[in-house]
Amino acid sequence: MDKLSYNRKQATGSRKSFALRWQLICCTFLGLFLLSQPAFAQQQNVKLSNKTLAVAQFFHEIEQQSGYLFVYKDSDIDPKSSVSFGQTTGTIAYFLDHFAQTHALRYDITNRKYIVFSRKTATPTATKQVSGTVKDASGEPLVGATIQQKGTANKTITDADGRFTLNASPGTSLVISYIGLQDQELKASPNMTITLSDDVKALDEVVVVGYGTVKKADLAGSVSVLDNKAFKDQPITRVDDALQGRIAGVHVVNSGIPGGEMKIRIRGAGSINRSNDPLYVVDGIVRESGLTGLDPEDIQSIQVLKDASATAIYGSRGSNGVVLVTTKSGKANMKQVSFDAQFGFSNIAKRYPLLNAYEFATAYNEAHPGTFGQADLTAFQNGEKGTDWQRAISQTGFTQNYKVTLTNGNRDTQYYLSGNYLSQTGTVLSTKNERYQAKLNLTSNITPWLTITADVNASHNVRNMVNFSAAKTNILWLALNYSPVTNVMDNAGNYSHDFYNAITADNPVGSLKLNSGQSRQDIFNGRIDLRFNLLPGLTFTTTNGVDYNDTKYYWFHSKRVAEQSSMTNHDGQRMMLQSTNNLTYAGQWGLHGLTATGVFETTQSKYRMMHISGDNLLTESVGWWNIGLAKSKTSDNGYEAWALLSGVGRLMYNYDNRYLLTTTFRADGSSKFFKNKWGFFPSVALAWSLGNEKFMQQQDIIQDSKLRVSYGLVGSQAISPYETLGLMKQVGYAYGGSTKYTGFWAGTSRATPDLTWEKTHQFNVGIDFATLAHRLRFSIDYFNKTTKDGLLKKTLPQYDGGGTYWVNACEVVNRGVDFTIDAHILNQKDLNWSSSFTGSYLKNKVTSLDNIPFVQGYSPAVGLMGDVTRIVVGQPIGAFYLYQWTGLDATGHDTYADLDGSGTLSEGDRTFCGKANPTFTLGWNNQLSWRNWDVNLFFTGAFGAKRLNLMRYFAASMNGASKFITLKEAYYQSFGKTDNPIYPAVNVTNNNYQGASTKWLEKADYFRLDNITLSYNLTKQQTRFADVKLSLSCQNVFTLTGYKGLDPSGTSFMDTSLGNVDINDGIDMGAYPLSRTFTFGVKINF
Repeated sequence: MDKLSYNRKQATGSRKSFALRWQLICCTFLGLFLLSQPAFAQQQNVKLSNKTLAVAQFFHEIEQQSGYLFVYKDSDIDPKSSVSFGQTTGTIAYFLDHFAQTHALRYDITNRKYIVFSRKTATPTATKQVSGTVKDASGEPLVGATIQQKGTANKTITDADGRFTLNASPGTSLVISYIGLQDQELKASPNMTITLSDDVKALDEVVVVGYGTVKKADLAGSVSVLDNKAFKDQPITRVDDALQGRIAGVHVVNSGIPGGEMKIRIRGAGSINRSNDPLYVVDGIVRESGLTGLDPEDIQSIQVLKDASATAIYGSRGSNGVVLVTTKSGKANMKQVSFDAQFGFSNIAKRYPLLNAYEFATAYNEAHPGTFGQADLTAFQNGEKGTDWQRAISQTGFTQNYKVTLTNGNRDTQYYLSGNYLSQTGTVLSTKNERYQAKLNLTSNITPWLTITADVNASHNVRNMVNFSAAKTNILWLALNYSPVTNVMDNAGNYSHDFYNAITADNPVGSLKLNSGQSRQDIFNGRIDLRFNLLPGLTFTTTNGVDYNDTKYYWFHSKRVAEQSSMTNHDGQRMMLQSTNNLTYAGQWGLHGLTATGVFETTQSKYRMMHISGDNLLTESVGWWNIGLAKSKTSDNGYEAWALLSGVGRLMYNYDNRYLLTTTFRADGSSKFFKNKWGFFPSVALAWSLGNEKFMQQQDIIQDSKLRVSYGLVGSQAISPYETLGLMKQVGYAYGGSTKYTGFWAGTSRATPDLTWEKTHQFNVGIDFATLAHRLRFSIDYFNKTTKDGLLKKTLPQYDGGGTYWVNACEVVNRGVDFTIDAHILNQKDLNWSSSFTGSYLKNKVTSLDNIPFVQGYSPAVGLMGDVTRIVVGQPIGAFYLYQWTGLDATGHDTYADLDGSGTLSEGDRTFCGKANPTFTLGWNNQLSWRNWDVNLFFTGAFGAKRLNLMRYFAASMNGASKFITLKEAYYQSFGKTDNPIYPAVNVTNNNYQGASTKWLEKADYFRLDNITLSYNLTKQQTRFADVKLSLSCQNVFTLTGYKGLDPSGTSFMDTSLGNVDINDGIDMGAYPLSRTFTFGVKINF
C-alpha cells in the first residue's frame, strides 16, 4: 500500500501512516469547507538557494518561507530525486506549477496549512500528435516552456533543445507560455515553430549591480543591461565592440588596428590629466587588464553602472563608471557541445584621392620647370614607373575564428568549458593579431548549505605592431606624403628614397618589410567562490581572485630604411589579488522587503618591469634579439605596489513593490596617498513604481512606469603609487653670477602629502515606462556629473629647483541625457521584428583650473607644428585652439583673421573653434526573423564632433625642395586652376601654410550601417545530426559623412602612455584605415 508523506517528518511505520491518512481526510474536508474562501496567496514571493535542489530540500525551503506543509504519497514522489527551475526567485504558484508539470502531478492547496500532491487522472489520448520547437526572439531554444491545450489539463513542456510533443488534434487552440515572455495562443499543427517575445514579466529579470543582484523591477539606480543576444550572431571578436551603440551613455573609440587599443567613455570625461577609463569587473573580480583576453562568446551579459547610486558601491574606483561582465556557466540536466567557425576577408573601405605619378610630375614641373622630361612623363602616364603608395602598403585582410564549447551538469555539479583561436590579418602590411583563449567554469553544490564555484580564463595574445601614432614615422603619413614618382625599390634592389619630398625619411613599404614590432600578452584570471546558506535568506560568500598580466614588447628598426638600426625589449608583469567577503540578507515581511549587504574587501597590486634598448647594431639578422651586438645600450627597470582596504554597506528597501530605496556607503583606504588615505563615498536612490499604483492600473495607455532619482559621491585613485612622495635630484643654480652651485633638491618630483582623491558628485533623475501593451519601452535619464579636486600639474620656478608637482585644483562638469527605446514592431506567426534605439546627448565643460590660464595639448607633429588643443575654463576637454582661415588673397596666399589687431599672424589670433567629442551619439539595432531566416541590421552615428585633418594638411603642403603636394584637390583646386580656389598655386613656396588652422578642421558627423548579418537555421530533424546556423555578415557597410579623412570616428591618440589622451582626441595624423569586412559563419549545436 502506498504511503503518504509530508516533508517535515518522513512517515514510516503503520502508526505514522495511519496518522497521515487522517491528516489527508481532515485536509480534504477542510478544503471542501474553504472552497468559498479566498484562494491561498499563491503570488507570495519566495527565494530558493539554488536552481537545482533535491525534492526534500525544495519542500523544506518552501515550508520555511511560507509556513505550509507538503503531503504526498511515497509512490508518487521520491524526496531524494532532484528538481530544476529556470530561476531562484518567484511566486509559490510558479514553483508548484513547474514541479507538478515535470512530475505529472496535480496539487490542492488549503488556506491554512497543507499542500497535497496526487497523481493526475489520465488525459484521454488526442486523435493526433503535434510537435514543434519553441524559441525566444533571438532564436535561442527555450527549455521548460509550457504548451497547453486551452481549457484542458493536457499540456507538456519543452526539452533541452526547445522541442515538444503533445497529443492534440490539429486546429485545437494551444497556449504557449514561458516565464518572462509573452504568452501566445496558436492553432495546433503537425510541425510548429513558435517564437515568444518579451513580456511585462521581463521586469523580474535579475540585474547584476555589484556585490549582488536585484530584480529589474526593484532597481532604483541607472544601470544598463546588455544581454549576449544583442550581439551573439555578429562577428565581434572583442567584448569592447559589443558596447558601441548598444548602451546609452557609452562612447567607444576603436583604433581599427587588429588587436589594438580601444577607448571607452561613460557619460563623458571628468579628469584632465588622469585616466577616464571605466572600472572593469568580471564575475566579481576587478580586472586591471580590462576586457582583453575575453571571448565575446563566453559572455552571458554586460551591465554598465552609470549613476553614482550604482557606482558608489565601488567607491574610489567608480568615478568613470563601472562595466560588470557576467560570463557563462554550466546548466543542470543540459548537455551540449557547440562548434563555431567564422571566416572573413576585409579591404580598406576608403582611400585618400592622391595625385598619380603623371599628375605629380606635371604639377612638380610647374613649380620646378624641367625636372621631369617627356620620357619620364610618358613612362608615368603608361604606368611603367611610379607607385600608388596607399595600395603598396595595403593587402586583403583575412580572419579566422574558431570556438568549441562544452556545457554539462547534473543537480550537484555543472560546468562550462570553452576554447577559442582567433587569427586576424589586417588590411595594412605586417599588421596581424592572434589570440589563444580557454575558459572553465565549475559549480558544485557540496551540501544544501555550501556551493563552490571555480572559474579560470587564460589567454595568449600576439600582435604585430606598426606605427600609427601621431608622428612623421606614422606609416599612413609616409604613404600619403611619399611622392608617387618614386618606385618601391631602386635598380640595385634597395628600398628607394624620396628626393622630391625629402621630409619623408622612411620608405613606407621598406619600413613595413624591414622594421618589426610585436606585443605578446599572457593574461590569467581565476577566482574561487564559496557560498554558505547560513539561514533562510542569509548567505555569506567569499570570493578570492587573481588578475595576472604579463606583457612584452619588441621593436626593431633597420638601418636600410632609417638613419641607424636599433632594437628595444620591454617586459612588464602585473598581478592583482582580491579577496571579497560578502554577507547578504534578503527578507520579506508582508508588504516590506529588505536586502542588506555588508562587504569587507582587500586588494593588492604589484607591478615590475625591465626595459632594454640598443643602437647601431653590428648585424640585423636576428632582429630584436640583438642587444649584445649594439654599440650603445640603455636599460631600465622598476617596481611598484599598492593596496586597498574597503568596507561596503548597502540597504535596498521595497514597500509593496511601489516605493524603493537604495542607500550605499563605501570606505576605501588606499596606500597611494600620504595623508588622505581614506575616502568615504555615500549614495542614495529613490524610485516610485507608478505602474503598481491602483490609479495607473485603471488605464491601459502606460504600463510599468517608474520614476527614479539618485545622488552620490564616487572617487578616483588614478595616481602612481609613490606620486605623493618627494624624490631628490641633483640640480645646479647660479646666484648673482656665472658660478653654478650644485646640490640635491626635491625639484622634479616635489612631495605632495595633501594630495587627495578626485571626487565626482552625480545627480540623476530617470523615468521608465512601456506603452502599446508593453510592445514599446522607454528609459530616459538626465544626469549632472561634476568632478572636483581634479589633478592639475603646476610648475616650480627654477630658483626653487624647477620641475612640476600635482595639486587638487580643477573642476569638470558633464551634463546630458541618455535614452533607450525598445520596440516589438511585428510579432506574427512567421515574421518578427524587434528594434532597439539608444541615444546620448552630452555637454562637457571645464569650470575651474585654479587660476592657471590654460593646459596645453600635445604637439601632433614634433618639429613641424605646435599644439592644436588647449583646456581653459568655459571650454570642453579637447577644444581646438586654431587660427581662423579666411581664404586666399589676391596673390594666392592663405590668410587668417587678425583677432588681436596686431597686423601680423601671432598667438593672439588663435581662438577656440570646436571640440573633438560628439554632442550626440546613437545606436540602432534591428532583429528580423522570417521562418528559418534571421536578419540583423545595426547602425551607429555621432554628431557635433570635429576632426583636425592633418593628413590633408601635409598632403596639400609645399615647402621648397623638402615638401610638395600629393593631394589631388590641392592641384586641381589650386590658385589659377579654378575660379574658386582653396589652395595656393603650386609654384608658391612661402604660402602661409598653418596646420593649426580651421582650414583643416572638418565636421566629423556620420551615420553608419555598422553591421548587417543574414542567418539561416537548420534543425536537427533537417540535418539528422545537430542544429546548424549559417550566417553571412558585412561590417562597415557604408558611412554617410562629409569628413574627407578615412574615418570620422577615428583618432591618432589611442596610446594612453602619452597622457592627456582626452585633450588630443580628434587629431587625425594617420589613424588606421577603416576596413570593410565580409564574414561567413557556421555554428553547430550537437
